[in-house]
Amino acid sequence: MRRDFAYGIGKVLALLCVVFFAVAIQPKVAAASSTLGAWSPVVQWPMIPIHAVLLPDGRVMTYGTQGGAIYDVWDPSAGLSAGHVTLPNNTGNNIFCSAQLVLPGGTGVFIAGGGSEVVPNIESNLFDYGSDTLTLKNAMKRPRWYATPTTLLNGEIYLQGGTGGEDLPEIRDATGNFRLLTGAGTNALNYSYPRNFLAPDGRVFGYEHYGVMYYVDTSGSGALTVTGQLTGTKGITSSAAMFLPGRILQFGGFSNQAVVIDINGGAPVVTATQTMSSWRKWANATVLANGKVLATGGSEVGNEMTGVNYSAEIWDPVTGEWTRGAEGNLARLYHSTALLLPDASVLVAGGGNPGPLFNDNAEIYYPPYLYDASGEWAARPTIQSAPTAIAIGETFLVDVAATDDVSRVVMVKTGSVTHS
Repeated sequence: MRRDFAYGIGKVLALLCVVFFAVAIQPKVAAASSTLGAWSPVVQWPMIPIHAVLLPDGRVMTYGTQGGAIYDVWDPSAGLSAGHVTLPNNTGNNIFCSAQLVLPGGTGVFIAGGGSEVVPNIESNLFDYGSDTLTLKNAMKRPRWYATPTTLLNGEIYLQGGTGGEDLPEIRDATGNFRLLTGAGTNALNYSYPRNFLAPDGRVFGYEHYGVMYYVDTSGSGALTVTGQLTGTKGITSSAAMFLPGRILQFGGFSNQAVVIDINGGAPVVTATQTMSSWRKWANATVLANGKVLATGGSEVGNEMTGVNYSAEIWDPVTGEWTRGAEGNLARLYHSTALLLPDASVLVAGGGNPGPLFNDNAEIYYPPYLYDASGEWAARPTIQSAPTAIAIGETFLVDVAATDDVSRVVMVKTGSVTHS
């Protein structure tokens, strides 16, 4: 397979993490499901899942309330209300409001900082999904509460922002050690979860809550270059997703506007796309298996039951239009999450602490592509064999059943989400 990616679905669903299964809890089948999608019932969760990350083995790790004193590993193949392994955090380290992502290679999830705005953590942690253990690791160069990690082309991790780390970003190398980028001062930028993305040229592109856009060259001592200003859709309550290499959908926050930011040519080009059905503050953006972007949760007034939008709203990068789908069961506001699962459905969970609802619960949204025109479950391919690991540039084979007519394959990175 070439390194370019095909975004979309033909007669069957895209392959996500080369794993397919059906969850045990499924919504009532209705003809409208083929256009609106459908939702599962709501089930309890071990905590408010403020942080969620899809593991390469198909399970989901979550943590959040209770000061990060516990974490949970859920196996979706067991169904939404089962398959949980909830474990104590014995590190003595508060991982509440940290940031997490799957490390390239190995079996680790890197967790950076956390704690509180008053007492931010300088420690890092590593979750080993081979043994389901959480271990305290090396200290960072700065404490970081509300920081953002980004994986670089060389496998290192770029860290920016967070309380205590406002002045300089830093790099985590492959051995787990950290170094400051002393030439890339970030004091003039807002520190709270900056929206950062790996650019096609290997730099980090991002923007902060007041809309300042920038590039960071992470080589040597680093360098930061401001490249423009967003207007309209911005703020800590907005959300974003890179739906194609170098193309980012940004929406919500200070308005119901949405824009596409194209960084393939270097200087960012910002283009308006269709506005959303309402203001969605604290909504989550999820790239679906067909390359469209799903918005869930949010309200017109931040973290309040005013103008709550319950609908699954899907943006099409081909037409630039939003389509409102089926409505979920609960308001999903501050501290809610949404994560694409290996069966191409979406786990939508959490919200609260603080908030009008204490949502220690979850539900699943099933996008329209999971149904045929009659509202029945669409036929799915059967993967008979696939490699467990491949090298960059390597040709590999995925064998499906002889009766499966696969017209398109999509490779989707394991997601990780917190705070929109």
